[in-house]
Amino acid sequence: MGPAPPRASSASGAGSLGAAGAPQPEKKTGFLSMFSPFTDPEANKRLIALCTAQMLCSVATLIHDTYLPVYLSEVLHLSNSKFLSKASGSVSGTAADLLTPARMVIFGTLLTTINKPMFAASGAVYAGFGASACLYWITFGKIFDRVSKGIREAPSKALIGELAAASGDSPAAAFSLRQSMATFGALVGAASAAAAYKLSGQNYVATFALAALPATLALVLVSAAFRGVVVGPARDAAGPRADATAAASAGDGPRLGLVGKARALLGAFQPAYWQALAVVGILYFARFDASFVTLRAKTVMDRASLPALTSIMMVTQAALATPAGLRAKRSVAARNAVVVLGIFALIGANAAFALLPSTPGMMLGALLIGVHMAMTHGVTIGMLSTYIPSATIPGLGKVAGTAWSFTDMLLGVVLAYSNSLAGRLADISTQRGMGNVGCFYGGATACVLAIAALLLFSTFGSLGREDLVPSKPKRA
Repeated sequence: MGPAPPRASSASGAGSLGAAGAPQPEKKTGFLSMFSPFTDPEANKRLIALCTAQMLCSVATLIHDTYLPVYLSEVLHLSNSKFLSKASGSVSGTAADLLTPARMVIFGTLLTTINKPMFAASGAVYAGFGASACLYWITFGKIFDRVSKGIREAPSKALIGELAAASGDSPAAAFSLRQSMATFGALVGAASAAAAYKLSGQNYVATFALAALPATLALVLVSAAFRGVVVGPARDAAGPRADATAAASAGDGPRLGLVGKARALLGAFQPAYWQALAVVGILYFARFDASFVTLRAKTVMDRASLPALTSIMMVTQAALATPAGLRAKRSVAARNAVVVLGIFALIGANAAFALLPSTPGMMLGALLIGVHMAMTHGVTIGMLSTYIPSATIPGLGKVAGTAWSFTDMLLGVVLAYSNSLAGRLADISTQRGMGNVGCFYGGATACVLAIAALLLFSTFGSLGREDLVPSKPKRA
């Protein structure tokens, strides 16, 4: 694959997402620095709005998800099935390239806001139309919820990539801040659900109705933050002039067919992207579903204490993700070191689950998983974002949204296979009388392979090259 076109600079389309030529403020230190991952203040404002909206959507989802299984079984006497939708993410990324990522983020947030009252209305549907209709209603509501999240996901990543390119910063800290705030939102959502349930006299409908409030706030926030991007003179994130430039660039050269467009898209990815994708893909084989941890933990500790493991993971992740991202943005070497240390933390977690069959061992494993996710999740997404082209591709236009949809689809397939493989390994170890620890040995092996791949590509490939990271835009 040939190298990608240069990432957007202050003269590129994405540049107007932040004021590249504006005087730069003094660098913030301490706690406030965690909320300023970019050097451009305008880019930081829009990033904070985007991350806060993501956090509010997490709050809303956890408010109804916390008690929905109990409501289904104990009140409506219905079985609960979990549905996920990945198709929406594939479509929304391409739509974001056509309509701008900001428009798609706002549209996805609007769908989330519309979705939340559906769960509060389930009781009325049950009373008016019966159990079968209610089951279909809630099933559709869950699918709708996943679709709206999928519509936001790829455009949100593309938008953060544009902000990073405009500011001339590594996106690692920005994605880590997004991860930290989303995790914190999940914690707040679960706590809010518990408080609403108690204060409402254990009223499920009133509890679910509360979910509409944070979702509405998220919609208002992103609409206000990106109003200049989607309406008014600046039709695109880069303004009318960039629109014309992008249109001209997209129209340069011969008209491409479907196969030609696919080749052009793949050719736009530089080797570093494929190398980063290989590292993350291998790592995802170690990130099997948390249910394997629960199954292991319930054999060695009190079941009433099992929710504490999730709390330990989430609190640790929320607290450490942003500092890890700020450390990773300093340089490519720092980024790679953070990722390696984070993978070592997951090796330690697997060892704790496999070799320390006790309550302290399970809690240590949960803590190390939280450390691992804090140090690697946002940073690896940022690493991939660094090598996804944000500039206009001749014959294609902008492709960042499509690229993220393609990336998420591949990693989703890997994650599905990792869960299947983890299940087989757990079954094998159980059959041999070792307990369901096989998945943890497999996870540790995948971690070692991921570290080896990262070190290999850093030394002999492109993942150690500082010149591939966006540089600070020149001041006017």
